[in-house]
Amino acid sequence: MRYNENDLEEITRMFIKLADKLLADKRIDKNTYIEITKRKKGFLKFVEKDRIYNRYF
Repeated sequence: MRYNENDLEEITRMFIKLADKLLADKRIDKNTYIEITKRKKGFLKFVEKDRIYNRYF
C-alpha cells in the first residue's frame, strides 16, 4: 500500500499528538518523548522545505 505525502504528514502529526498525550499522562519520560519526536519533527521540516523549494522551481 502506498501513501501520498499528505497521508504521511497527517500520520506524523497524529503520532506527535499521541506522544504529547503520553508525556502529559506520564506514561513515557521526557527523554523517550524527545527521542520519539525528534525524527518525526525532522520529517515535517523536510516536507515543508521540499514544498517551498518546489513552489519556486
